[in-house]
Amino acid sequence: MTTQMSELLLVPDKSDWRRFYGLMRAETGLDLDLYKPDQLRRRIIALAAAHMANSLDEFWDHIASDSARVQAFTDKLAINVSEFYRDPGKWQELIRAVQRLTERSPSLKCWSAGCSFGAEPYTLGILLDVHFPADHTILGTDIDLTALSQAAKGEFTETEMGGLPTEVRNFYFTFNPATKHWKAKVNLSKYMEFQEHNLLSDEFDSDYDLILCRNVVIYLKDSAKEDLYRKFFDALRPGGVLFTGGAERIYDFMEYGFESTLPFFYRKPLDVVCGSRIAQASPARSLERAARSAHSKVT
Repeated sequence: MTTQMSELLLVPDKSDWRRFYGLMRAETGLDLDLYKPDQLRRRIIALAAAHMANSLDEFWDHIASDSARVQAFTDKLAINVSEFYRDPGKWQELIRAVQRLTERSPSLKCWSAGCSFGAEPYTLGILLDVHFPADHTILGTDIDLTALSQAAKGEFTETEMGGLPTEVRNFYFTFNPATKHWKAKVNLSKYMEFQEHNLLSDEFDSDYDLILCRNVVIYLKDSAKEDLYRKFFDALRPGGVLFTGGAERIYDFMEYGFESTLPFFYRKPLDVVCGSRIAQASPARSLERAARSAHSKVT
């Protein structure tokens, strides 16, 4: 039987999916209910069919029999699409946003959330090193351990390096003829740190100046997106910026507390303390209060 025929014969019902999701959540902590179902389920069915499984239960038995298979399956669910300087115009706009950040603090604490194999955090490292050299830190996180391992090594194929100009490539990377990979030099890798992190269930660190989360939330249900935006807001320090992907504009950004002067860039206001905005009295209200106070003293 071919893989395509297996896909056609594998038609799980709601109880099958509920059971599979529950087993996955219990084993890994990954809640698949938070992801948009159509693309996710097509991918799971394709993976099950590739192993000639006749049902989701049979596929789960195959996965769960080996912890390495569980991790490999989790990695395959991740959407690893990334490239250097993806949407170049937006990176030019980011330079202006970062300039404002460095006016308050020359050294920035940055987070590339859902960084895949690392093109995004390394792009950010190049941008900071060229325009705002200082003692920055860039944390890259993902649930895909295979992609994270590549990111931590700082190694990229010729195809993955395609978006970089030759002079930038040669200054920040060295080419290994044996592996045909480009490896980040210390002048770039010094900014980097990588760790496994589940955006939907793990705790967030705080006091970030800049968070990049691009082309990640498009795969999530609205309820999961809303929760994530609120957690990003809390993870930023006042004045910090969230930079999202080209298909992830937050139209109701004010609902989460953000302000925005450019699409895809969302700033935590400076007048935020412990998650709440400080009430700013208008001059008219201040005069009104003063008048009331004076009146009360006279009377």
